Amino acid sequence: MDEADVSTQRAQARQDTRFPEADVDQGRTGRHPVAPGEGTPAPVGVSQGVPTPRAGAVVRPIRSRRTFADLRRPSGRGRHGPVAVSFVDRPDWDRCEVAYAVNRNVGKAVQRNLLRRRMRAIVAERAADLPTGAYLVRSGPEGPALDFRELKVAMCRAMEKATKRDPSGTGATRCSSTGGTA
Repeated sequence: MDEADVSTQRAQARQDTRFPEADVDQGRTGRHPVAPGEGTPAPVGVSQGVPTPRAGAVVRPIRSRRTFADLRRPSGRGRHGPVAVSFVDRPDWDRCEVAYAVNRNVGKAVQRNLLRRRMRAIVAERAADLPTGAYLVRSGPEGPALDFRELKVAMCRAMEKATKRDPSGTGATRCSSTGGTA
């Protein structure tokens, strides 16, 4: 075995290497300076949502306890397949308020959330055609088994029944039109 002598004396303190000022990173990108654009920049990776044909068509979530209490005694109810809709007419409102009830017996959280997102997209797409008021949209256990188009038809027909519109009229053909996927 080879042994080496190791010095027990401390090494002399050295000064850290110093870079000349020209090589120091000033935190700049290295591009030519350009004046910033006016206004706020467009968000990256954020979707704009579904455009509505009517400027005043607004769909908001229900926040008021009174509105939920009124939905216990709705002015209209409709059901088609696994979808049920309760409606309270509010002609003095300038918007629609919607709540979604997806029970645990519908499936696991992933399935319930997907179904809720699909229902929200369908309501947003139809916002211009809906009468102002409060809506409670519920789904039964068969809801996740429907594809987007079938769910759209079921929701549209249930909403038409709840708002006392004729489901065999022009609204039904509009509901059966193909939509995007969620």
